[in-house]
Amino acid sequence: MANYKDILNGTLRNLSDKAKELGEAGGVKELYTRGAERAKSYARAAKLSLAINGDAEELRKVYAEIGKLYFEQNEAAPGALYAGLFAQAEEIRGRLKDKEGEIRAMRESFDAEQAEKNGDIEVEIGDFEDIVNATESDGRGQ
Repeated sequence: MANYKDILNGTLRNLSDKAKELGEAGGVKELYTRGAERAKSYARAAKLSLAINGDAEELRKVYAEIGKLYFEQNEAAPGALYAGLFAQAEEIRGRLKDKEGEIRAMRESFDAEQAEKNGDIEVEIGDFEDIVNATESDGRGQ
């Protein structure tokens, strides 16, 4: 029966020999080089994806600006192809105005309530020099 220690030593020697063979044959270096190249490729692909997203967003903004300019220039007489979209835009603009008016009314109400509350409190602030002089006098015990 073989000794466990001998089996373990034999296994370690075999692994060591295999590692030396790979190192001498350039296997490890080649494997590392391929891995590094792949990592660089993935990094480049990620950068390109970010650039694509940025360019796509910029293009979306340009298209939106073109549409906005066309709408502003042809608001009174849209072509048949655009009549439905113009009507939809007008409906949305109306909803926006209604909501902005509601917010404005709320603010005015809040401002009126605040002014009413502040009207109950009368505060007098003296002249700056009077306050400083009074503080100096109190500090001196006069």
